[in-house]
Amino acid sequence: MTINELFKAFTDIEFQANRLMKIKNFDDGHLQQFDIRSEEIRLEVLKLDLSDEMNEEFRNLGRIDCEYSPEIKFGHTLLNILSFGFYKKRYISRKRETYFIGEINHRKKLFLHTKHQLKDT
Repeated sequence: MTINELFKAFTDIEFQANRLMKIKNFDDGHLQQFDIRSEEIRLEVLKLDLSDEMNEEFRNLGRIDCEYSPEIKFGHTLLNILSFGFYKKRYISRKRETYFIGEINHRKKLFLHTKHQLKDT
């Protein structure tokens, strides 16, 4: 991948992140597409070997778990029984949304920082 293609990939991933954050509809297709694109960029940035800190950050950056489901503990089960099943649905959807927003936002910031660092060099 050339530098121009990498900058286009940064723009693409930023657009996808903004779209996902606005619609907050985390369906598997869009999340997988975002995850695949971010993995491609991650591998290309690792090949560039910009700095030790960035390389470490990109090595530790894992894939997005598109099938993420939060752990249900005893207290949550009890509240679910008392609310006739409404609590569990709401709890799972909030935790999934928090997880996906956090992962997308972290990648977006990391890629923007990398993009600006590449522009400076």
